[in-house]
Amino acid sequence: MNERMKLFRWVSAALLLCAGVLQVGCAGGGYELRGRVIHGDYSAVSIVEANDPRLTQGDGIGGITVHVQQDPGQLNRRTLARASSGGDGSFALPIDLIGAGVFNHDVAVFARRQAYSPASGYFRLPPRSKRILIVMTAGADHDLGEERENLYDEYERFRDLR
Repeated sequence: MNERMKLFRWVSAALLLCAGVLQVGCAGGGYELRGRVIHGDYSAVSIVEANDPRLTQGDGIGGITVHVQQDPGQLNRRTLARASSGGDGSFALPIDLIGAGVFNHDVAVFARRQAYSPASGYFRLPPRSKRILIVMTAGADHDLGEERENLYDEYERFRDLR
């Protein structure tokens, strides 16, 4: 009976440890993609260190729609988050994805607003210690292709070409 009790304790401890790891991993850990939108000579999205001076200096651009998409080059891509930057240009997008900031997840970040040339960036979801810097320049807004294609419309278009 003593051996059974030891085995029961070991199995119980192992199951509790596994349950704790799964709970943290599945919850996404409260990952937020943080950053700022600023004025610049070109439109681009980049990953920077959290202490990058451009994140705090100068005027930011408010009202920029920031859209984060998982697996942007795939047909099954999906929107992870979408929000607008605050008055100072800052944003924080909660990402509900298993292992966000730890595992390698391919994402695209799109930034748009009327009267600004859109910006986009494709990269691996950065760790919590990094930030996103979006630089926008005045120009004409246009679709960056971030919206999912309608496969039926694609079929109809192809059928009409034949």
